[in-house]
Parts: sequence; C-alpha cells; structure tokens
Amino acid sequence: MSSITPLIALGQVAEPASRTPLVIIGIYMCVLFGLGWISSRLFRGSSKDFFVASHSIGPFMLLMSVFGTTMTAFALVGSTGKAFSLGIGVYGLMASSSGLIHAACFFLVGIRMWSFGKKYGYVTQIQFFRDRFESKKLGYLLFPILAGLIIPYLLVGLIGAGTYIGGVTRGMFPGTFDAGAVPGWLTGLVICGVVLFYVFSGGVRSAVWANTFQTIVFMIMGLVGFIVIAKGIGGLAEASELVKLHAPEKLVREGLMTPAHFMSYMLVPLSVGMFPHLFQHWLTAKSAKAFRLTVIAHPLCIMIVWVPCILIGIWGAGLYAEGSLFVPKLPNGAPNANAVLSMMVNKFMVDPVLIGLFSAGVLAAIMSSLDSQFVCVGSMFTNDFVVPLFGKERFSDRQKVWLGRGFIVFIVVITYVISI
Repeated sequence: MSSITPLIALGQVAEPASRTPLVIIGIYMCVLFGLGWISSRLFRGSSKDFFVASHSIGPFMLLMSVFGTTMTAFALVGSTGKAFSLGIGVYGLMASSSGLIHAACFFLVGIRMWSFGKKYGYVTQIQFFRDRFESKKLGYLLFPILAGLIIPYLLVGLIGAGTYIGGVTRGMFPGTFDAGAVPGWLTGLVICGVVLFYVFSGGVRSAVWANTFQTIVFMIMGLVGFIVIAKGIGGLAEASELVKLHAPEKLVREGLMTPAHFMSYMLVPLSVGMFPHLFQHWLTAKSAKAFRLTVIAHPLCIMIVWVPCILIGIWGAGLYAEGSLFVPKLPNGAPNANAVLSMMVNKFMVDPVLIGLFSAGVLAAIMSSLDSQFVCVGSMFTNDFVVPLFGKERFSDRQKVWLGRGFIVFIVVITYVISI
C-alpha cells in the first residue's frame, strides 16, 4: 500500500490561525508518553516478554493491535482518493476483500502459528521457517528480505507525518521556521522519540498498549470527520442526491473497473500472512480463544473505518463535478485524487479544536504501525541473525533484550536520518 502520497496531500488540510491544533497534538503525544511509561512498568525483564509479551495479550487488545497494524494510514486517507476516482465499488475492491481474507488468514494461519510459537518458543516467523525447512541459510536469506519489507513503511510514516504536520501548522510560527510551519525534521524527531521511549522500555507489550489506544483514536476521529463533513454538505440524503445529480457513475461499479481488476485485488490482503510485525502480534495472544474476537470483529472494524472514507470520496466526486470543491491538479492535468480528503476537511472542518483532534487521529494511524515495526526489526536482528550466527549459548536472556533494544535504537536513528 502506497500511503505516502495521500499523507503528503493531507498535509494541505488547513492553515489554522491559532496554535490550538498543535497544542492538542502535543497533549496527545504526552498521553502516549504516559501510557508507554505505565505499560513499561509491567515489563517482566525476560526476552520472551520483550518480544512477545509472554503470550499474555487478551482478546480486545489483540484485536486492537492487529487491526491498527494492518490498517495503516492508507485506510484513513488513501481510500478516499480511490473512491473519488473509481466510485463505490472501491469498498468491495479493497475493504470487503481485506475483511474476508484477513479474517481467514487470522483463523487458518494465525492460530496455527500461535500454537507452534507457544509449543516451540518461537518469537519470530523466521524461526518457524528455519525449523520447518531445517535450513539456517533460509533464515539468513529471509532476514534482509523481511527487514527490507518493513523499512519503506517506516520511511513512509515519518515522511508523511512530517509533511502533514507542516501543512497543519503553516503560519503558526512566522519568522521561526520556513512558512511559519513546524519542519518535518522536528516532527519526525518527536515521533521517533516518543515511540522509541515506550518500545525501548517495554518492548512489544508497550507497543500493544499504545496500539490499542491509537486504534481507538483513529477509528473515533474518522467517524467524527465523517459526521462533520456530512453535516457541512447538508446531511446524508443531500450528499447522496448531490452525487446522483452530478456524478452518478460513482454510485455503480460497472464501467469503472473490470472484473479482472476487481478480482486481482483479492490477492493483496494475503500479504498479512507474511508481515513480520503482524506475525509477532499473533504470538502475543494469551490463548487460541483470544483470536475469536479478532476473527469476528476485524471485518466489522474495517467497515467502521472504510465506509465513512469511501462515502467522503464519493461526495467529493459529486462536489468536484458540481464545481464547488477545489482539487489540486497533477502534472498531467488530472485532479489529484489523493488530495480529496484534505480538501474536504479544509472545506468543512474549520474549528481549530476539530483540526487538532483529526490530526491526532491521522498521527494515530501512522504511529500504530511504527512501534510494532520497530520492535519487530529489533526482534528479527536478535533472534534471526545474531543469536543463530554466534550460538544461543553465547547470550544470556538479558543480553538478548539489550541486543534487541540496541538494534531498535539503530534502526530508529537510521530511519530518521533517511527521512530528513
């Protein structure tokens, strides 16, 4: 999922006169910092607890952490642009397929992998593949491949967050920063600092606690944004009539996507079975029964997030066709679909408090993946590279924790430097 472009477009969301949005974002970061500190107090000191929370995560937190990790910022932002271009069929194209296939993967793959992890002490998926195929070389091959799969997501999150905050804070600090906006390097530094604090202290347990909170935040703020925009247009009925009048083709699937195009997207959600950070969350479950809520509720959570975003995109198409919504152009002259959500928010959300809360929701969507990915890379480096290379007997349990922490710091610093 390429979420960087939508996030950059969302950076144009507004130019608030007050610093209230930034204050709210700051409060949100402080809450995250405090939550991370509290959860880190529960850390038991073992490598098993640091990497898989001692298999102690219950049903609700497992659902929130898995859902927050799989959705990323694309679900909150990019889906709107896709609906603007292709209409209501996007829900079936991406949301329905994700809901069904994700749940199937959790049930058919996740529970089985959890049972293997519980039985054989796995803390990463590479350990499973190494034992399954009885090949250490396979583990060394998979480590750079899976780490390479994660690093672009880390960069996307930091760059996108910096660009978004730069747009939200434009004009707040004239004479201090360029364009009076908080620069991307400072935004990235704060995000990296907050995330690093709680994952360094408590490992994946702290990431699960933070993910639970952040998933709730971005789900709620997505609904808030939907309600505000719907009221701004005149209500659900008025918005639907607007689309029916000016862009009726967006209300049908036929003509905007071919059956082959539609069916090809059924393959995309299968990627959840190979995301190492998601695999790690599976291993945190307290029992196989903890997966029940995730399997049942994950499709419902997707609906809660995606339905508002799809409708906002369709409404945007109607407003654009009517001539009452400005959408920036791409170099080829076509409207930039990835900017639709930012333009809708800019048009209908003018209260600085709402802008701040919505911004917190966007950052929650970004950061709910970053923390798990940082911990996962540290875990793979320790358990799939260093320990197999030098031998288990060379490292105590405590040393494994510090190896993981050290590489987490390293990857955070490298990611931050590249992002600026």
